[in-house]
Amino acid sequence: MSNLTLTHAQLLDPSQNLKQLSDVIIENGLVTSIAPAGKSISKGDKFDAQSALLIPGLIDLSAHINNVATESLAAAKGGISLVCTQPNSKPIIDTPADVSSIQQASAAANNSQLLPLGALTQGLEGDQLANMHSLKQAGCIALSNARAPIKNALVLRRIMEYAATHDILIMLTAEDYDLSANGKMHEGPTANRLGLTGIAEVAETASLAQQLLLIELTGCRAHFSQISCGRSVEMIRSAQAQGLAISADVAIANLMFTDEDVNGFDSTFHVQPPLRSEQDRQTLLAGVNDGTLAICSNHQPKDIAAKKAPFAAAEAGMSILDSWLSMMLTLVQKGELELEALINASAILPAKILAISPGIQIGQSANLVIVDAITEVCYSAEKLISVGKNNPVLGQSLVGEVKLTISSGREVFRT
Repeated sequence: MSNLTLTHAQLLDPSQNLKQLSDVIIENGLVTSIAPAGKSISKGDKFDAQSALLIPGLIDLSAHINNVATESLAAAKGGISLVCTQPNSKPIIDTPADVSSIQQASAAANNSQLLPLGALTQGLEGDQLANMHSLKQAGCIALSNARAPIKNALVLRRIMEYAATHDILIMLTAEDYDLSANGKMHEGPTANRLGLTGIAEVAETASLAQQLLLIELTGCRAHFSQISCGRSVEMIRSAQAQGLAISADVAIANLMFTDEDVNGFDSTFHVQPPLRSEQDRQTLLAGVNDGTLAICSNHQPKDIAAKKAPFAAAEAGMSILDSWLSMMLTLVQKGELELEALINASAILPAKILAISPGIQIGQSANLVIVDAITEVCYSAEKLISVGKNNPVLGQSLVGEVKLTISSGREVFRT
């Protein structure tokens, strides 16, 4: 990228204690100067932010991506600089060759950078360990089994022992598949009224308890993806207080919606993990606001046919990348999410989890987004870049229009 000067931007980066109207200079992809507005000497191209919000580029810890070109562009338009792509793509990312293929496709697309997550088990089948060390050496930033089950606790223990030996970050989902019993939504009054099989909270908390005990035993570094229950937040806090090297995130859907949104059998709200109660939602929001939880998109684009089936037969997932930042800013507007907590949960904490330098720092590769946090936006299927039109906020008025996204020193989106 040629040299670029961002002028009159309302810079907000809690990780660097930056909160000021600023000019920021980027040279050869690196941030080289941060100065009060009007105090810098412009170099190269100029972008006048006109007092829009300048924050660190978002880092999505979990997205399901098959079409690299479209989804990485949707991420760029959504203010996302870096995207962790789950290993359940086609092909499954369980060999170094698969990692290389994702990296090459990401480089060719030249949009937001994809960070491949390698498979924990061969073919994500949950019984034989993948070549975890080779996947790390090939460039996987962490390893995951997506939401595919691990066969048993012994296999999980072996995964953790190997990960601890080679200092590999593993990403886990907490779900006891026997207890979830092929359920379709949160177990509660709404499921009973609709006649749908429910997934009890204990399906998550029982699995989480077992995994925490094994982490304590093995000493591995672990991140819990997409927790959905209020009690899980308490368990994560307690384990962190005990010194376990763990972190956790929550999907944006579980911060915005509840099981009551399933009323009318709207398959848009068929997701995994399921949408829980309003009390769970409030506890999850509190976990984000106090810095316990990161936020992920859990982006899963589906074709029209996959969502047109009856609720119980429809495929789970929401298409989120285009609207992720707007969804979070709308929670800020409603007074449910603090703005600095949003930045921490979607940019700074994910960077720390992935061992990336957090925030906007002089001398570091530029990952940032300029967003007008006040302007109202209305998403329509026609305006979505993602191939998936199964977006839960179509037709709704949100706030937050991305003006510029820079990923790994490259300008990847500009209005």
